[in-house]
Amino acid sequence: HVGVCCARRAQVSVLNREPEKVLAFADAVAEAFPLTKLVPCHFDAPVAATTREWSAAFDFLRGDTADSVLVRARRWLTRSAATLPDEDLAFLRDFDDNLVQAGAIRPPAPKVSADSKSTN
Repeated sequence: HVGVCCARRAQVSVLNREPEKVLAFADAVAEAFPLTKLVPCHFDAPVAATTREWSAAFDFLRGDTADSVLVRARRWLTRSAATLPDEDLAFLRDFDDNLVQAGAIRPPAPKVSADSKSTN
């Protein structure tokens, strides 16, 4: 069991555009449902997953804050694949940069800090 992660393409070009709203959604799901299984995007499902793993999958949207030790510990405990080394995402980041430069998409928003309050 590798852990739960958000699709790399979604991390680089979609979810990072509105990180506060995405985190508010992820937190609402985590609070509303005691997760034990998820259906992944590849539909090889269901897979065992906890609410903690669900939340850790969105840690890539959280900035380096006072909670970063908690975030790193949660990643280690859940063995989440949510964060890849930069070199593994280089192609996607370059592609994303080209789309931003061409005006096709807007630039990503800053990561969310622990003291940020969700606006939605």
